[in-house]
Amino acid sequence: MDNNKNKTVWRWRRGLFPIALAFLVTMMLGMALSACAQLEVTPPDYELRLSEGKQMKKPFDRVWAGAIGWFDANELEIERIDERSGYIEGKLTPAADGPYMDCGTLATRNLIGAPKLTQGCFLRMRVSGQQAANASVTIYMSGTYRLSVYDRYAGREVYRSSPCVSNGELEKRIFAFLDS
Repeated sequence: MDNNKNKTVWRWRRGLFPIALAFLVTMMLGMALSACAQLEVTPPDYELRLSEGKQMKKPFDRVWAGAIGWFDANELEIERIDERSGYIEGKLTPAADGPYMDCGTLATRNLIGAPKLTQGCFLRMRVSGQQAANASVTIYMSGTYRLSVYDRYAGREVYRSSPCVSNGELEKRIFAFLDS
């Protein structure tokens, strides 16, 4: 009787046990690898908007004062300003789902923590026509986003960063403000 029991134990250790162990290790490794955080980005559908321009029916001084007033009314810090060249630059930090920038479609899978999305954009405005009866305004807007999440399995932060394009909404609001 003891001889049959020893053969059963021997079969278990030499035959079925290694196969079961290999199966479990493979399953656990597959689950661990498939659980890594994945960030997928589809860029915006349309071309990068370089600028929006408009000829105003006001003299330079009024348009320049309106441009500075727009920055002040929206509590946007002016980083550079030069009245001689008619240049104003400010940095805008819109909400992650803001209506002014299109960053494409962002998709995440297998996340343990919440992803962090930050956007930033530069707004550059040039008012020209100091000597003319009517001034013209050109608005340049460019931005970027950064989507990041901590991946516990990899033990590091995983992120994607890319340019965003303006959808034209902010430029329309600025021109409406300057027209009023």
